[in-house]
Amino acid sequence: MKKKIIWGVVIVAALAAVAGALCYADYRRKEDMRFVQALGNGINIGNSLDATGVREHIPEAAAADYETYWHNPPIRRELFRAIKDAGFRSVRIPVTWDEHMDEAGNIEQAWMDRVQEVVDMAMEEELYVILDTHHEAWLDLQPEREKEISEKLSGVWGQIALRFRDYDERLLFEGMNEPRMRDTEYEWTAGTKELQAMTNRLNQVFVDTVRAAGGANEDRYLLICPYANRYEAEALEALQYIKGHIIVSVHAYIPYSFCDGERENRDFDAEDQEDTEKIDTMFDTLNKNYIKKNIPVIITEFGSEDKGNREERLEWLQYYLARAKESGVTCFWWDEGDDRKLIDRDTLTWKEQEMMEMLIRENERQ
Repeated sequence: MKKKIIWGVVIVAALAAVAGALCYADYRRKEDMRFVQALGNGINIGNSLDATGVREHIPEAAAADYETYWHNPPIRRELFRAIKDAGFRSVRIPVTWDEHMDEAGNIEQAWMDRVQEVVDMAMEEELYVILDTHHEAWLDLQPEREKEISEKLSGVWGQIALRFRDYDERLLFEGMNEPRMRDTEYEWTAGTKELQAMTNRLNQVFVDTVRAAGGANEDRYLLICPYANRYEAEALEALQYIKGHIIVSVHAYIPYSFCDGERENRDFDAEDQEDTEKIDTMFDTLNKNYIKKNIPVIITEFGSEDKGNREERLEWLQYYLARAKESGVTCFWWDEGDDRKLIDRDTLTWKEQEMMEMLIRENERQ
């Protein structure tokens, strides 16, 4: 009798150990998904540090001239405080580095200092920050220039990663913004197999460069993208995922004619399949290829232009965010201080209060 009891205890203990191990393994598998959920929906600080073309008009332009050239005020800590107080937990700070580098590829000290100052402002308000490379002229995917592009990508990220090597996990790096073959028939498509493969190799260069910089970069969350950050199944399925704290970045201003494009297209009906088809297809594809495999996704750019159609925009946003929520995908609104402006950066008041509340409402549920 005693032997039976002992064996029973042993079996129960073994089963409990196996169950515990399985639960822990499942917990670890979903670590990256939980991290993205912690970020919540966010907002871009666009058309500031990503401005380009300034020195064509101001040959001796300083960092401050770039930041305000596209008609936004200098970024200040109060902006991030207003974003945090509204209920956001994350911001994306687009940065163009190309026009702030010398012939040897060294980033100007003043520019790097300003970028760091802005990142510090956001992090001091306890916000997560996504830092990227944005309008880089050299990131034009001409296959015969792949070696040159790879070297420049590695050079830029090597310097950024070194400067921020001791920043904690609240700082994320996004390797490329819409890498594509410009001024060709393939620019705003899912790309060719050759261009998709080139994008995959450049993603790997970015990841390897940051990891090699040491410090917190060894475990930092990094964002990689399909060709041109496209949302179509052909582009998403061609992306070669890299394991180890990696997030997939997608851009999706869809349906395009409503979100951007045609000024006369002001209508959106959540009950009309023609209006919702591209949104539904994208989230179904993301679910199939990434979410069900516990691969996290952030739509790092989305938004709709103000065409004097607020009610339609609210209906569109509600539908879009509901599909994102179902999929476990977080979304970052593209606020460029103009047609998609949510917050007035001068007065720090919310121009689109209801849209802002929709975005943060989902954060409160996470």
